[in-house]
Amino acid sequence: MEWTDDMTVCLAPGTSPASLVAFLRAAEETGTGRRAVLEVLTERFALSFDDARLALDRVGGGAVRAASMNPDNEPDAAKDPLAWTSYRVALGLPVTGDPDWPSPAQRAAAAALLEEAKHADSTRGTEDLGVAIEAARLAVASQEQEDIQYRLLLQAATAVSVAAEARIDQLGDRPCAPAGSQEWVDGVVLAGAARRITATFAARGDARNEERSLALVGRIVTRMLGQCPAFVGRAMLDSARCIQRNGEPERGARFADAVVADFTRLLDEFADETPVDEDVLALEHLLTAIDLITEVRGESAELVALRERTRQVLGRAAAAS
Repeated sequence: MEWTDDMTVCLAPGTSPASLVAFLRAAEETGTGRRAVLEVLTERFALSFDDARLALDRVGGGAVRAASMNPDNEPDAAKDPLAWTSYRVALGLPVTGDPDWPSPAQRAAAAALLEEAKHADSTRGTEDLGVAIEAARLAVASQEQEDIQYRLLLQAATAVSVAAEARIDQLGDRPCAPAGSQEWVDGVVLAGAARRITATFAARGDARNEERSLALVGRIVTRMLGQCPAFVGRAMLDSARCIQRNGEPERGARFADAVVADFTRLLDEFADETPVDEDVLALEHLLTAIDLITEVRGESAELVALRERTRQVLGRAAAAS
């Protein structure tokens, strides 16, 4: 990755450079591992992995500049906002906190959407990201009786799906969103909301809608975040495990087949290089897919050899970390 003079990044709505800096400072103080830090940066803050690495560098750089106690070392607020924020926090200077998101109007619209769903036989979509995300939050947190919560979850899933499809349509002929773009951020946020809906259906023992919600996650991830094997592999394997649990092991194994078919190329890419971060995650997904297929169909010479190659590459990564 090459960095230019412009070191701005696109953050998830409702977050800010200040909260990102606060998280990284706390992670450093508690000795949080790199993997856990990257998980938060790429999910809660919706950064691409490249931008997450940039954030780590710039927040550290801002703290180093502050330690010099030289005002001339203050980073550029417009071109290097993470370093600038880190610099000011280290010196005890004020910074702007998280914005109010979703807005009061979006929260009201989401509440109205769910109130309507309590009494309607059908669901209604929205292309407004804030409304969709708030609808998902409210539905998941709902303490309504079982049949009403079911309606709310379906409404939330529809809202997330319609908002996602609107953004997928905007991509046009592009195979996925550019990493770190606003479309990328929207995809991460929407996929996260769909996962929370999925988890609630799973907790209710609703296997059918758990699988449908995972299909929504897969649609968002593969279409909007498809250039990141770490994200795609997770989505595919989540569906595979769900289908397997619900009594269709062979159909679940076919999802794992797709992971193996797509990810085996990574072994060639890292034949002489050591994978890091998202590539390690992708190779771990490959290993999981191999194990899932083996569990369903039994061992084969091909899978044994593929497992061994994958473990060797992951072993090099572990030794280098």
